[in-house]
This record gives sequence, structure tokens and C-alpha cells, in this order.
Amino acid sequence: MRAFLAWLALTCSCAAAQNSAASALQSQAEEARTKGDPAAIKLYQRALTATPDWKEGWWALGSLEYGKDHFPECREAFRKLTELAPRAGGAFGMLGLCEVGAKDYVNALEHLRAGKEFGFGSDALEKTGRYHLARLYTKSGDFESALRVIAELGENTQESAAFVRLAGIAALWKPLFPEEVPAADQELVYLAGKAFWHAFARNAATAETELSELAERYPREKGVHYLFGSFELRNNPDKAVTEFETELKIDPTHSGALSALAAEYLRRKDPEKGIPYARELGKVMPASPVPHTLLGRLLAESGENKEAVAELEKARDMSPDDPQPRITLASVYAKLGRSADAARERAAFTKLNAARDKDK
Repeated sequence: MRAFLAWLALTCSCAAAQNSAASALQSQAEEARTKGDPAAIKLYQRALTATPDWKEGWWALGSLEYGKDHFPECREAFRKLTELAPRAGGAFGMLGLCEVGAKDYVNALEHLRAGKEFGFGSDALEKTGRYHLARLYTKSGDFESALRVIAELGENTQESAAFVRLAGIAALWKPLFPEEVPAADQELVYLAGKAFWHAFARNAATAETELSELAERYPREKGVHYLFGSFELRNNPDKAVTEFETELKIDPTHSGALSALAAEYLRRKDPEKGIPYARELGKVMPASPVPHTLLGRLLAESGENKEAVAELEKARDMSPDDPQPRITLASVYAKLGRSADAARERAAFTKLNAARDKDK
């Protein structure tokens, strides 16, 4: 028993010594960072080797590496932190920014989205993270997601040249980073961005004037009339339809204009006019469920129930988590006397819709 107690005492003594040494390393690292000592990075690395679950240490190390443009190193530090804190929006935001610096754009998009979902945590990181998230959405061609992020910024952020330019690129549906915009397009992009920014800053009168001037100055540029139509859609839908049709004369494959016209004629319960646009959208976006959903709903509105079912089933199978095709499909099944199928789709719609409401 005495030998066991002696061993236990020795073990506790060693553990205490190790803890004391680790605490000393942490203190040295933090003091060095506070003083701006270049040795801080190495001290944090040593401290984290001893205490790899030290969350504050990973944050500090990652921030130091980021400040020196050491993007692969800061990426690794914040990756470790997200493993320790899997719902820490700030850590995901910084991980995404490190990945942007490392030109790892696919992972950067994923992690900046997670940062936004969980909350970036500080105003500065919120602004920078959302800017780069919108930038990556734009480059990837997901313009609507980019514009949603920019619109949110427009409600809470003072106007800046960087945000205005990015808004213009996304609003004109150009899959480019700001630095990739040709010199000849700089004015076009800036004017479009100003108009979009004012529209979502609730300065509608200024936005409308700017959009009118933009359309007059650049009547043949792709995206201009679609942007103008999108602005007019709520309050002046006839003007919006004219602008969307003008856009299609310039670019017959503009998916935004095709989708907007199909949806507007669906809203007006005029399926005969909307169906051709939905069919054309399917040719432009063959891998997307959106054309099938729109076409299915328009066909159902026109009474073409069998063809509507075929389109809506395609949309459902391509995007099983989307509740929209389900509810229309349930209605069409019911009209065709397929009661069990209708009940199944209504149940699926209710479940999916509830899940979406919970996530908001």
C-alpha cells in the first residue's frame, strides 16, 4: 500500500509540474503577443503542443499567422479550432478567410457560409466575412445568393466603393472577382452597384433614377435590363416584364429573365404565356430542378396534369429537400385520383416546410 501511495504521489506531482509548465508557456505566449514580440508564434506553437485543447491559443496563433499572410498556417490553426468548437462562427469565418488567402475557394465558400450561419461574432469579422462570401458566390455564378448577402449588408453598412463594385458585378450576373473586371466595364459595374445599393438601402427614388440612366447609357449591355426589371417587379410588374423581354433580346439564354417571366405569368395565372419561358429555361439549366418546378406548376395551372406530374416528379427527385414541388404534386395527384400519392406528398411537404421554418 505504501508503494502504491508513493507512486500515486509521484504521478500527481508530475502532472502538476506538467500543468504548471504548460501554464507558464501559455503566459509567455500571451505576453509576447501583447508586446508584439515576433517570438509569439513559436511560443504559441510550443504551448499548443503541450495543451492542444487550448481554444484561445489556437485563435491567437491563427490570428497571428493571418496577420502575416501565412495563409496555410492560419488555415491549419483555425481548422483545429473548429474541431474543438464545431459551432463557433468566428472560427469558421476566420478559417474561410485563411482559405481565401490560400486560394482554396471551394472550402472557403463552405466555411464562410458556416460562419454566417453560426454568427461571425464581431462587427469587423461580420463585414469582412460577408464581403468575401458574396465575392465567392459571385465568382461561382450563384448571383442570387451573392445579392442576398450584399442586400443584408446594404441595410446595416455604410456605402463603400468595394461593396458597390461587388454589388454591380453580381447584379449584372458577371462571374468575376472585382479585380477581374475589364477596365472598359468599370463604370458600368459601378453604376449598377450604386443603383442596387440604393435599392436595398430603401432609397427607391434614387435607385429608380440611377437604373433609368443606366439603361439609357448601356441599352445593349447584358444584365442591365434584368436588373432594372427585378427592381420594378414588385411595384410595376408590366414595366418589369418589358425589361425582362428586352434582356432576352440581348441574351436569349439569360436564366434570370427566363425564370422571372415564367414566375410572373404563373402569378398572373396566365400559363400559356409562361410555359414557353419555362421550357426554354430547362434548355439553359438542364441540371437544375427550378425549370421543372416552374414548368410543372404552369402545366398544372393549364390543366395539363399528366405532363405536370412528370415535370414535378423530376423536380422532386432532383431536389428532395425542396417542399415547393411536393405541394403542387399533391394537388395534381389528387386531381388524377391518386389519393395515396397525394397524401404522401402532402405529408412530405409539411415535414420539409417545418424543418425550413425551424432553420430560419
